[in-house]
Amino acid sequence: MILAIFVPIIIFFITLTIAYYTGVTTHYEKVTELFGLKLSSPKFITSKTYNPFDLKQIWPVWLVFLIVVCIFEYKLFGDKKRKINN
Repeated sequence: MILAIFVPIIIFFITLTIAYYTGVTTHYEKVTELFGLKLSSPKFITSKTYNPFDLKQIWPVWLVFLIVVCIFEYKLFGDKKRKINN
């Protein structure tokens, strides 16, 4: 019973982290070159565009989470039924 509660919670936090980084877009500032000389160095510009619970944009991540948790729970409780019947 402990596995049925704590494993989905751990998977939830992993999925939350993935959803957070999926919602963050990273792009580079353009490098200007003149006659082969760099006039500016590339810079990372990071801007957060969605929050992890914005289901319009991040729904595939949460769908995979639900599928993984359902398969885990099914396998966890499905094995007990086979053992009891045998």
